[in-house]
Amino acid sequence: MNFRVHKIRNRRRPSRDFKQFLSKKVLRIILGVGVLIAVFGAGVWAVKSGVFGSAPQKILSLTPLETDNNGHTNILLLGVAGTTEEGGHLTDSMMIVSVNPDRPSVSILSLPRDLYLSSNIGEHKINAIYALARAKHGEGKSLEIVKRAISSFTGVDIHYAAVVDFALFEEGINLLGGVEVFVPQDIEDDRYPGPNYSYETFVVRKGIHIFDGKTALKYARSRKSSSDYDRARRQQDLVLAMQKKLESMGWAENAQKIRQFYDLFRRKVNTDIGLTEIMALGKIAMDIDFADITSFVLNDDPSQPGGLLYTPAKEFYNGQFVLLPDDIEDTRTFMQLILSNPDIHQEDTQIVILNGSGREGLAGTLAARIRQLGFHV
Repeated sequence: MNFRVHKIRNRRRPSRDFKQFLSKKVLRIILGVGVLIAVFGAGVWAVKSGVFGSAPQKILSLTPLETDNNGHTNILLLGVAGTTEEGGHLTDSMMIVSVNPDRPSVSILSLPRDLYLSSNIGEHKINAIYALARAKHGEGKSLEIVKRAISSFTGVDIHYAAVVDFALFEEGINLLGGVEVFVPQDIEDDRYPGPNYSYETFVVRKGIHIFDGKTALKYARSRKSSSDYDRARRQQDLVLAMQKKLESMGWAENAQKIRQFYDLFRRKVNTDIGLTEIMALGKIAMDIDFADITSFVLNDDPSQPGGLLYTPAKEFYNGQFVLLPDDIEDTRTFMQLILSNPDIHQEDTQIVILNGSGREGLAGTLAARIRQLGFHV
C-alpha cells in the first residue's frame, strides 16, 4: 500500500505530559493485561498443579514456543466489545505483547484502531480486519489473517493471537474478589450504554469503594460528568488497583485462583495458543515482574514517543478518518525497538544533541525525531 498521500496535519499539537497521554489508552491495556494474566495463569496452573502428571516437564523440554530472531515470542492481543453491542467484533484494543524468555520480561506496543492497513481481505482500518475476516472465514482463519496484516505492517513476526471481550475484564476482577478504588468526585451518568442499544444510569459517590467487575467497567468507560483526563485517571487507578490486589493475593501461589483464571481463559478467549504454549508461557510467567512491563502507544502526536502517524485527507479514504505512518521505515524501527529492545527505553540515559553545522534548527528537528522513537532527549 502506498502510504505517501496528502497530509493535512502539519501543525504540531501542544505538548502534553506523556503519562497523561498514555493513560488515555489504559482501558485498552486493561484488556491486554487481562488476557496476559489469563494466559500466564493458565500456564502456571498447568505446570504447578500436577494435573498432567509428569507430562508438563516432558512437554516443556521440547521448547514449544515459537520465537523470532531475537528469541522473543510475540503475541497479538485483540479486545472486542462482544456480541451484545453494535459492531461487537470490531477490535477496540490492539496490542502486541513481546515475551523475552531469557530475561523474563514483557513489552507491549498498542496500535490505534484507526490505523489503515492492507490485508488478505483488502485495505481497511485495523479495527475492522478481524470482524470482516471472521464474518467471511470464521474464527480460526480470521486470526491468521489479522496476524499476517499486523506482521506485514510492523515487520515483526507474530506467533500467536488471542481475542477477548469486555466480559474477561469483568470476570477477572470478580475472580479477584473486587478491587478497592478511591473515587475523587461524584459521577452521575444517565446515558451509560446499556444492552440492545439502550441507556442506563450509573451513579457513584466520592469516597473509597470496593468495585466488582461490572461496576469497575462502568467506572472506566463512563464519559459523562468528567473530563477526558478524569476518565483516563480512573482507568489508570483501576489498573493499579488490579495490580495491588494481585500482589496481595500472591496469585502465582494460589492454585484455586490460577485454576479459575485457566477456566476463564478457555471460555472467553478465541486463540491459537495451544496447551503446550500456555504451559511454556506459565513457566516464564513465574519469573516475570509484572510491575516492570514496558508499554508504548503508536500515535499521531508528533511531540510524543511513538508519534509517527498522521491524518490524510478523508477524500482519499471514502470520507473515513484514518491514520497512516509518516515514514514507514521510521515507524517500523520504533516498533521493533519497543518489542525487541525494551531495556533501551527503561534506562534514564538522556541524549544531548548539539548543532555544529551552522544550520539553524537542525538539532531541534533531529531531537524531535529521536524523541518520537522513544528516547530521552
